[in-house]
Amino acid sequence: MESLNPLFGALLPLLVMSFILLPLIFHFRQQKVVLQHASLKKTKVVPFLYSWTGLIFGAFVPLLRNDIKWFFIYFIVFILTGGLGNIVLSFFYNKSSITALIEKGYIPVDDNSQQLLVSKNIIKAIE
Repeated sequence: MESLNPLFGALLPLLVMSFILLPLIFHFRQQKVVLQHASLKKTKVVPFLYSWTGLIFGAFVPLLRNDIKWFFIYFIVFILTGGLGNIVLSFFYNKSSITALIEKGYIPVDDNSQQLLVSKNIIKAIE
């Protein structure tokens, strides 16, 4: 049993670094949607699938983005599940954020963004 302690001591930093590095790698590799407000000319780049920041920082992400509804959802789920609910909520947060931006008047800037949004039925195809 004592022979496992040095091995565990060597693997622990590797496990900690992988928990930090893997989300960063996947965050920068996932597709992003570029949206621009029609009248304000304000542009936002939103990751399309999983919210890695939501997984790591939880309720602080919607709070910093002034998304009060999702702040309370994250906060209540965090209290009820001890933080494990962030894993599930992070699958839904970016889609909800994109939908809210479109409702506020943001439109896709490029064809790639538009095709991604159409493929997930967030917007309808413009013919």
